[in-house]
Amino acid sequence: ELKQFKLSLLTDDDFDSVNYQASFAPDTSHWQTISLPISSFRASFRGRDVPGAPALDPARIRQVGLMIAGRQSGPFALDIRRIRLA
Repeated sequence: ELKQFKLSLLTDDDFDSVNYQASFAPDTSHWQTISLPISSFRASFRGRDVPGAPALDPARIRQVGLMIAGRQSGPFALDIRRIRLA
């Protein structure tokens, strides 16, 4: 069963602020490259969409976070070799 994760990007230094999230569900049985286009990131605040928020500006990214998504429970692992902006 594939687990769903979210990559979260914040454009300021506050912990509790609007962030931009994109979901992905990797096959953890082998290494793979996952591409998340900037346009796929949606503004979110405390798990809720933020309608009318400005689009993600990559030049303003200050923090990067990863989380397991979809209220999934149970053991999981996510090995990451590299995160880069292309």
